Amino acid sequence: MYALLHGLAGNPALPPELLDRLVALADDELAGTLARRADLDRGRAVALARRVGEAAVPLADEGRLTADDVDPEEWPEAALALLDRGVAPVAWARAFAVDPDPGRRERPAARPGLPPEVTERPARDPVPSVVAEPARLGPGGTGAES
Repeated sequence: MYALLHGLAGNPALPPELLDRLVALADDELAGTLARRADLDRGRAVALARRVGEAAVPLADEGRLTADDVDPEEWPEAALALLDRGVAPVAWARAFAVDPDPGRRERPAARPGLPPEVTERPARDPVPSVVAEPARLGPGGTGAES
């Protein structure tokens, strides 16, 4: 039965009402399949992320969730994905720059176009990986060498 649901979830000809039903009953695995659908609109993407929080990250990565859809406290990794794409408010970068989780402090550290209080803060961080992140990514935060 479960294989049938995955087959349906990946079927591009699935009628909208059946897609809605699959979103409403999705678990982690089914959400992964549904999140990859090319026809998943914003409303369904939000519903899927609310049903299965882990789906918020790939949905944000793909541009199916916007900053209006994401609460950074509820879905911090999805918020960071939006920051990575350059489509999140600067206030989120400021908040993540002082987050208790060093991994979250690293991510906005080298994003281009952020204010100095975000991009310069890593130099004062007590965690070496946070200090090193901007240098690792290179000029412009792209990871490319100049």
